[in-house]
Amino acid sequence: MLNIHDATNHSYKSVRKSAFFLDWRTQPKAFKNYPHFYLRYKISDYPALENLNLIGGITFEKEYPEGKYYLRTVPSAGALYPFELYLQLRGINGLPNGIYHYEPLKATLTLLHEIESDGIEHYFPNPKRRSGIEFLVSAVYFRSSWKYRDRALRYIFLDNGHQLGAIYAALTVMGKESIIDLDFDKAALNKKFGFIEGEMFTASLHSSSETEKEAKAIPLNLPFVCASDYLEPNNFIKEAYEQSVDYTDTPFTPPQLFLNIPKEQLREAIINRRSIRAFRGERISKESFTFIIQDLFEFANSHNIDIFYTLHRVEDTTEGLYKNAQLLKEGDFKEKSRYLSLEQNLGGESAATLYFTSSDLEKYQKASILSGFIAHIIYLRCQLQAIGCSGIGAYYDEEAKSFLNTDNNILYLLAIGK
Repeated sequence: MLNIHDATNHSYKSVRKSAFFLDWRTQPKAFKNYPHFYLRYKISDYPALENLNLIGGITFEKEYPEGKYYLRTVPSAGALYPFELYLQLRGINGLPNGIYHYEPLKATLTLLHEIESDGIEHYFPNPKRRSGIEFLVSAVYFRSSWKYRDRALRYIFLDNGHQLGAIYAALTVMGKESIIDLDFDKAALNKKFGFIEGEMFTASLHSSSETEKEAKAIPLNLPFVCASDYLEPNNFIKEAYEQSVDYTDTPFTPPQLFLNIPKEQLREAIINRRSIRAFRGERISKESFTFIIQDLFEFANSHNIDIFYTLHRVEDTTEGLYKNAQLLKEGDFKEKSRYLSLEQNLGGESAATLYFTSSDLEKYQKASILSGFIAHIIYLRCQLQAIGCSGIGAYYDEEAKSFLNTDNNILYLLAIGK
């Protein structure tokens, strides 16, 4: 798995050698649309689904010469949104038990298949039917590889993790618990959902209660519907996905990551969250920083993720390099963080820059997805503190490893500040 990650490394030379022209008129569409004759259900018509649109709904529109762009409750590298979201509902008042596709543009659920004794549970190690809501997240890699080419492999997993984080936050507002389950027969479900090319499942989350009976297999494959308006296959990403998709894992419930936050306050933070493009270089309080990172290191470490960070502008703290809240080296690393972030000012003008890392090669997908999930929690906690946040997926890999003095893969950078 190390070769997969290393194959997409950035270096000072590689970035300058690999420049290419990007024609924005050719950008693939960021929304999958099933044919008009499928039954659709408007989420706002069902009280049991109140606030469900927080999982990925439209929060802002931007007009450009190339067309209209939509921002969502989920951040994404380049605002390319290389993911789709499917739900299975059982026992939701007014809605047929079935498998649905979520359409953020219209805030609707499209019914793909009614279920009875069958269901997606059949493809999990525990096949017992569950009553409630099941979420499946898929990656649509060309939306990202169109711009980022092979390195899009990293972004699709990180963005899928952000999507899991958005679901978790929405369910928190809805007063529901979440169980993340990354171990299921993704290849079988890819086939059942009609994914022929360009789309593949990565993650699952459910908010449901187990019943006594087991779910049977879904009897027929769903029709193929392309997730983009056109597709340029990327064999590297397809092979890397296939190499890393199968691993054994145990379902887990994240800790209460928004404990004591009023639901309406969290709801407003979800809607108003944005990715910051520049900082003013102001300091943030130690209390705010503590609020943003509390409980996350233990959670990350339990899933083989180490979080390093450089503190630049946090009051009443020591500037320097830290690992999992432990000071490794005192010093002013603003310029170093700026340089490592592909010489983006965000990395050095921040109050703190975080580095998500992992040595877990067997569960490379999991480590990447959960890095995105944790980063999403930090995004929302920053919003709750009126502090800016921005994910950084482009950095000098080997130089970052050398600076951190680690053999871990560098999965993600996150800059926070004012």
